[in-house]
Amino acid sequence: MKSVFHILVAASAVAALPFLGAQAQTTRKPAPRPAATKPTAKPASKPTPAPTSQPKAQPAPASEPEPSLLETALPTTFTTGPFQVGTRAINLGIGVGSRYNYGMKVIGGSSTVSPAISLSYEKGLMAVGPGVLGAGIFAGYQGAKYVLTSGDKWKYTDVMMTVRGSFHYPVTPEFDAYGGVGVGVRHSGVSFEGSNPNGLDTNSSTGLAYGLFVGGRYFLFENFGAFAELGYDQTYLKVGLTGKF
Repeated sequence: MKSVFHILVAASAVAALPFLGAQAQTTRKPAPRPAATKPTAKPASKPTPAPTSQPKAQPAPASEPEPSLLETALPTTFTTGPFQVGTRAINLGIGVGSRYNYGMKVIGGSSTVSPAISLSYEKGLMAVGPGVLGAGIFAGYQGAKYVLTSGDKWKYTDVMMTVRGSFHYPVTPEFDAYGGVGVGVRHSGVSFEGSNPNGLDTNSSTGLAYGLFVGGRYFLFENFGAFAELGYDQTYLKVGLTGKF
């Protein structure tokens, strides 16, 4: 009897296996899926800087020549002066101290010499070293007379015209120093007023004239100033007004 019971229990257990397996499948929870991982953000890549172009090699500057002894001895504060290439300048002056001997004091009397009136013009031609070479003309007039004790008198007229060459050096922007030579002609006129002109030399003459001079112009304004000049031509000293244009 017990064996029959055991057989029935075993058979019922075998019959129940498919049902239990299905029930287990329906009650078994699905395995959880792994959480989706966000992709790791890639670091922003910095743009690769463009290679800078290398500067072209510049040629080495040429070495400047050493200044000469004359250039180092001259002042370099002022590079230009009032008289430059192309400048036109005029001097209007009065001269004193005539180089000519008017009169014959050996026979008595007195002589009077008037101041000489002069006019000169020149133009800057070219730069020479630290200065400017100029050329122009000079004209001057001077009168004189010699009075004898008897009242008779000689009258003299002196006219000079020369061509001048000069060198101008710019001492300051306002002051122009210069010097030069002049060559030309001189006309000397002679006349006599008196009771006995017979035998007296009243002949006029024209001859070669030359002279040396040094001077300076100082411009009080841009185109107007004063000048002074020492020389050995018509007079020893000239002073007056100067202008340029």
